[in-house]
Amino acid sequence: MKFKEIYKNIDSLYISFKGTLKEGIRETLEQKKGFAQSDDEKMQALATWIIDEHCFEVMDKGKGKYAFVLVDGWYHLQVSSSISKRLPTIYVQVSSDLLHCYGSYIALNQLRGLVAELLVNIEEEIISRVDIFVDFISDAKFESIGKGSWVTRANNIHSYWSGNDFTGWSIGQGGVISARLYDKTIEIEKSGKDYFKSIWEKNGWKSGQQIWRLEFQLRREFLSQMSMNKFFEFAESSNDVWRYCTHDWLRLTVNGGSRNRARFESHWVWDKIQQVKFDSGNYTGIMRHVEKSRLPKDKTMFLNGMGYLTSFAVSRGHKTINDQVLKEFMHDGGKFLSEYTKSSPSYSDKDDYINTKIRLKEKKFSTRTEEDEWN
Repeated sequence: MKFKEIYKNIDSLYISFKGTLKEGIRETLEQKKGFAQSDDEKMQALATWIIDEHCFEVMDKGKGKYAFVLVDGWYHLQVSSSISKRLPTIYVQVSSDLLHCYGSYIALNQLRGLVAELLVNIEEEIISRVDIFVDFISDAKFESIGKGSWVTRANNIHSYWSGNDFTGWSIGQGGVISARLYDKTIEIEKSGKDYFKSIWEKNGWKSGQQIWRLEFQLRREFLSQMSMNKFFEFAESSNDVWRYCTHDWLRLTVNGGSRNRARFESHWVWDKIQQVKFDSGNYTGIMRHVEKSRLPKDKTMFLNGMGYLTSFAVSRGHKTINDQVLKEFMHDGGKFLSEYTKSSPSYSDKDDYINTKIRLKEKKFSTRTEEDEWN
């Protein structure tokens, strides 16, 4: 019976703020959103806004009751155009990368400075959702667990497979509390969040070992019932929250034959999980640099790029890609663009086409600077 705790932290954090938008903010957002909605790519490229050293892309659509959405590599902001007293003025999702690498307190302090650029008379800062988790190594056979072994207040329980690989369980999906027990090593193969491996290694993980994650998603209704409105209130009570989630709300059990499932004994791995402690809410990061931009990974760029280059090579009868093929690609590409833009109403020439596409990528990847914005 093997169990080794590897890492625990917060994986998702949503914060809302009530206040009054500063003079001119709503008008600027409407203008930027209008740019994003334009059919003209040159206008679309202007849908960025630099605030407190963050280059936000202003999206062409709002979300739910929020008219405006701003996104960069650290924060996803939803801003209301309404003066409703019930709806928070700004609703923010904090990047999980930022939480893991800088820690919750740094992420929140940076966010408060950003929000102060947008709001005056800030009335409230409320935690709207938080996901708390533990990563661990175990030889427990989670795929052989029956649905009836979960004793929970939730109604929905589902198991998941990817081909022949068991990937995990979800319990209470969509509720004010929900849980997931899943194979994190498989998940990061898809998400590309390899920085977890360096975190795990510092805590005794070795390459090739399977990591399981138990994660609880806690929504505003539950947090309110627990009198947790501020983040520090949640942080100080993390162990109480974990105790409630793993003792009262959910247990993995061994069927003892009793008709009263509440009397089932806890599975041995659940006994270990219940003992996890959260260091008095000290949610620190590993101090790894996190880009505010949203640049694509080299793997994405080069693999996709090589796909087009190999297609070009085959179309021209080449058996490999070398400097000569690259020069030919640039020459033929430039020639094609020159002809293409002659008949295009959107671009004056190939350089105008390329510059426009670069500006659009700067918007998409949040890389524009104050100087670029001014020009």
